[in-house]
Amino acid sequence: MLDRIIGHEKIVSVLRRQGENGRGAHAYLFVGPEGVGRTTVAEGLMEGSRAEGPKSLSYQKVSRLADEKTGKMKSAISVDQIRELRDSLSMTSFDGATKAVFVEEADWLNAAAANALLKTLEEPRGDTLIILRAPTVESVPATIASRCQVIRFNFVSADTIATSLVRRGLDKEEAAHLATMSNGCPGIAIRLLTDGGYRAERETAASAFHAIMAASLPRRLALVAAMLPKTEADKATALERILDAWEEAARQKMLEGDARFIAVLDRLREARESAEHNVNPQLALEHIVI
Repeated sequence: MLDRIIGHEKIVSVLRRQGENGRGAHAYLFVGPEGVGRTTVAEGLMEGSRAEGPKSLSYQKVSRLADEKTGKMKSAISVDQIRELRDSLSMTSFDGATKAVFVEEADWLNAAAANALLKTLEEPRGDTLIILRAPTVESVPATIASRCQVIRFNFVSADTIATSLVRRGLDKEEAAHLATMSNGCPGIAIRLLTDGGYRAERETAASAFHAIMAASLPRRLALVAAMLPKTEADKATALERILDAWEEAARQKMLEGDARFIAVLDRLREARESAEHNVNPQLALEHIVI
């Protein structure tokens, strides 16, 4: 699976060498932007930890749960989830399976959950591999980060992404276009290639960005309100996709020499950080256009 990674050659090389030498960490913290490749590398590493035999890997994911009543994601990973995980890890596998855990949103651990996970990290089992994913080291409690080997994922160059897409059968012009749209994130490029609905949504959002920036303030606010879905549970996902598209459009404007879009990129970054703390999506977009 690691052979299919786009970019991150140094990271893959280090992880492979550690595995071959039997020096792999019992816990890793993968940090970097959404879509850059953290999940794909994590899944590849866990697959690589598989021992011999058809039932040799026990794999668990931990992330926030959805509220049964509202459909919204809960505000944190709970201590009960981590306690359930610890109980599972404490049990001996009948077939000697390697146990792999992927904490997909380590930055959403509440204080009690972080403390419970800390105990597991302080007393690692030899047959357990734990990988945590977060946007930055600082977004995870220092006590947790200090007990993990930190792996930093950076953006991948557009040329590298485009070359990989060409190898997948795409013509050069289309590959270059998708690579530009991906903003240095191979996962986004692959999704643009395979998910027509997602691509159409991104392109529509980019077109709306240019229309909004050329409109009067009242018109901007009206256009923003129309972009978001009516269902509250869907707004956060829509906000993330809109920010991706707007960031691409603003970066392109900046590269064309329009210095005004440096400030726009700053506002987009602030909106993305606010979104991680459940800010109202419409307020986040209005802050940008104002």
